[in-house]
Amino acid sequence: MPSLGGLSAVPGDVLEAVRMIPQIVENTRVMREHTAALTRVADSLDRVAADTAALPGLREDMAGVAQATRVLAGMDARMATIEEAMPVLVEVQSHLAKLPEIMVRLDEGIGRLEGGIGKLSELMERILTALDGLNASVDTLQGAVEPMARLASRVPGQRKPQ
Repeated sequence: MPSLGGLSAVPGDVLEAVRMIPQIVENTRVMREHTAALTRVADSLDRVAADTAALPGLREDMAGVAQATRVLAGMDARMATIEEAMPVLVEVQSHLAKLPEIMVRLDEGIGRLEGGIGKLSELMERILTALDGLNASVDTLQGAVEPMARLASRVPGQRKPQ
């Protein structure tokens, strides 16, 4: 082996190390290839970190969605109740549409009833007046018949009241 600047012999360890240089070069090249992907991995981790930073807000949003879902469930139940009542409400609406006409007829009927009650009141007054006259006539008649009843009770052959 030629001398290296005054060294006549290379120690065995150094020679062994020199023999390892091609393998070290190859391993370094492979490491460089693999570490080149680390930049992309770091960028991906930064994006993941940014995406996970939104998770607390997303958790709050989801809690709001859960609350809204409960509210909607209650509204859905109320809407189902309204839906079940719709046929009855439609029927009631049709009856309510007829209400003004019915009220007019009822008002007219009440007017006729008031007129009839007024006439009935007049007739009752006349009947009471007539009854007073009849009562006076009966009193007069009774006064006239009383002497005849006494006379008739004295006629022979009459039975005596028991």
